[in-house]
Amino acid sequence: MSAQEEPKHLTIFDLPAELRVEIYKLVLENVIVHILPLRANSSRNCPHALIRTSRQVRNEVLPLIHSLCPIRANVTDFDFSGMLAWIQRIPSSQEANLCKNQNLRVMLCTTSTKPVCMGAELRKWLHMRADQHRPQPAWEYKGAQAQAVVANDLRRRCKRMPEMGKRLELLRMLDAMRVVIPGPRESQGGGMAMWLQSMLATSPSALYATPYGWEASPAECNHGIASASPTHGR
Repeated sequence: MSAQEEPKHLTIFDLPAELRVEIYKLVLENVIVHILPLRANSSRNCPHALIRTSRQVRNEVLPLIHSLCPIRANVTDFDFSGMLAWIQRIPSSQEANLCKNQNLRVMLCTTSTKPVCMGAELRKWLHMRADQHRPQPAWEYKGAQAQAVVANDLRRRCKRMPEMGKRLELLRMLDAMRVVIPGPRESQGGGMAMWLQSMLATSPSALYATPYGWEASPAECNHGIASASPTHGR
């Protein structure tokens, strides 16, 4: 190299894309994504430094964050506003990457001893989760046991919910909070959500809504699809 020649400056973008991905994975190895309520004021709301580096790095890193990093969403008193806002910021092309993530958790917490207010955020969340035409990530619910007043109110609302997809999602939340819904749980084992899911997979037409909850049709009962008592919470 002659004295007049300047050394060539290399950047990360001069590396092969496959090598850049491996570097990103090392940086993200211990990263946990926290989704907080909108009203929360915390430094954890700040995006990861890689996302703020450049547009190209952001476009290369986001798919890895959505598919690999543990994601923890904190939901207090069924206020899903933070989760809804976070999901709405994800481009539709990235939703499939979120479905690859097997470490998604919603942490449920109730602070009130009064009956639950079925707010707009919870209704929007249930509607989104019941939508069969959009990707559905495998969110897992965790939570402390609900107090008696809250548990009774949730149990009543769940029994009266007519839409099967929304009710199934609410049942998953109730199972996480150890709110027991009387029904085939005792005779078949597992939760009500598991029973409804198995019925949907076997024969979606086998279930119909009543003012008391979901029932299996007489035809399906006769064929043994619903071997347990078909009426829940009557």
